[in-house]
Amino acid sequence: MRSADNVAEEVRQALKLFPQAKEFFFDDDTFNIRKDRVLELSKKFKPLGFRWSCTARCHSDYETLKAMADAGARLFIVGFESGDPQILRNIKKGATLEMARAFTKNCKKVGIAIHGDFIVGLPGETEETIQRTFDFARELDTETIQVSIAHAYPGTELHDHLVRNGYLTDRPLSDAQGHQLPHIEYPGLDRAKMMAAVNRFYDSYYFRPRVVWRIVRKALWDAHERKRLHQEAVEYLRLRSERRIYARKGSPTKPVMANDGP
Repeated sequence: MRSADNVAEEVRQALKLFPQAKEFFFDDDTFNIRKDRVLELSKKFKPLGFRWSCTARCHSDYETLKAMADAGARLFIVGFESGDPQILRNIKKGATLEMARAFTKNCKKVGIAIHGDFIVGLPGETEETIQRTFDFARELDTETIQVSIAHAYPGTELHDHLVRNGYLTDRPLSDAQGHQLPHIEYPGLDRAKMMAAVNRFYDSYYFRPRVVWRIVRKALWDAHERKRLHQEAVEYLRLRSERRIYARKGSPTKPVMANDGP
């Protein structure tokens, strides 16, 4: 593990080399897993006066999150995965719905935005558990979300489980452009239903008045944000249409970006 001094020194160097950078991102799935290390890093970051984001787990308490916010943290990418407690146990997530709720509430208190990641098709998934995840995502109401389809790679417990139970198909994991496609089928939950669930997930999340207003409000006061949001909205609506075609026909007629959202 790199020392806090070593990481801070790299940030200091990067700030000199890239003065045009608006923000730095730490791509470390366990960035906040140890409170003592996060507090030490935050102490080193604070005098540097820069903005940053990172991947994070929902383990940090209010004290840790406040220290990160004071040190310039703007946004976390957090894998909540599911709103069903049994599925979280099935995948050995090491986190509970209560932890996710407390973490999200505290992030909002200290002013750190969250991009929430969710997955459709994990072991134990049904149409009912997907609905629970829909509801849970809306309850958390994070700034943005991403919905992915579960993929099983050889050598993983998930792959072994699916093969053992006959849930793994021989369908490709992606199309020619690398966009996600389902290759798992459960009793009562086939590939088309998973794709349809992704569509409904995005629709049920983003087409809420409070979320629409949140997006429009940003665009009204920030020309750069307005341009970015317009581009993303056009792309999202195009992909939404393509996903709906796939869900009806069961095979893509165009590239399908199942894990992309606004």
